[in-house]
Amino acid sequence: MAEENFVRRPLVIPPGAGIALSAGSVREESETPPENYAFVMNVSRLVGAASFTLGSGHELRRASPGEVAAIKETLQNVMHRPIILPWELRLLPGGSVEPLREEEWRYYVISFQGTNETLLEIDEACSLALLELKIGFTVLNYAGNQGLIFHSGRLFQLLDNAMWNLAFSEVSLSEIEAIRAIHSQLRQHDSRLVDVRRLARQLQDLEAVPAHSPLRFLGYFAVLESLLTHPPKPTDPYDSITRQIKKKVTLVDHRCQPHLDYSPFAGADAESVWTKMYAYRSSLAHGERLTSTNASFVFLETKTTR
Repeated sequence: MAEENFVRRPLVIPPGAGIALSAGSVREESETPPENYAFVMNVSRLVGAASFTLGSGHELRRASPGEVAAIKETLQNVMHRPIILPWELRLLPGGSVEPLREEEWRYYVISFQGTNETLLEIDEACSLALLELKIGFTVLNYAGNQGLIFHSGRLFQLLDNAMWNLAFSEVSLSEIEAIRAIHSQLRQHDSRLVDVRRLARQLQDLEAVPAHSPLRFLGYFAVLESLLTHPPKPTDPYDSITRQIKKKVTLVDHRCQPHLDYSPFAGADAESVWTKMYAYRSSLAHGERLTSTNASFVFLETKTTR
């Protein structure tokens, strides 16, 4: 009965995703369905446990040798050329690299049975979490075939220059609990009020745009504005989008744990940060020529230990 339910459940793929199916061996009815898995691209190691449960039947763990081989082959095929594999290397100060021992390789997966419906929900929750687990692609065994499911633009941008732009993170129980809490809240949330899952998918779509493209910055502001603002009243000078953003972000931040981290902005207070970011957003939207100084304030990034 379990096998029959597995085969007859519908295949679920995310909006805008790509899927490639290859013929596989037909299973006997008595066989246990093979385990599906999603490649998580940015985990350096798990702290305090060999695996973590992200959702019912969904385990974050180190990839098996067979899964590692399949992941490496898939990465080469997706890019249609050999690529540097940062999961097997450590970036050193000065830009040089050293190979990791095989037991230190950073290939991790989320394993599960059945369709990828719950995995998509977990992926959306990760997009809203402080630590975002970046799922590159999913290998799904379905009715004797094997499917490779991925968001083509998002995966390409993650892989293009992955050696230098992919920041690895240690994952402990506290980060997993935060993702599980967001996942639970998304399941209970009434999307008729605000469709948060749709907004989470929009954040994922923006990752198909190059990381330092002004269009990605404009896209993030569009998501933020759709969530927090309303069309300003022409007769009310205090109802501008800028004032709404600054006021409502502050109100939301007071209710959040942890609070927004403004430390990368050289000690500037929250109002100054949002005033400058919105001025930058408006300049981009109106096609103004921007200086590198303006851009560097907005795109200032913290360094992550690799």
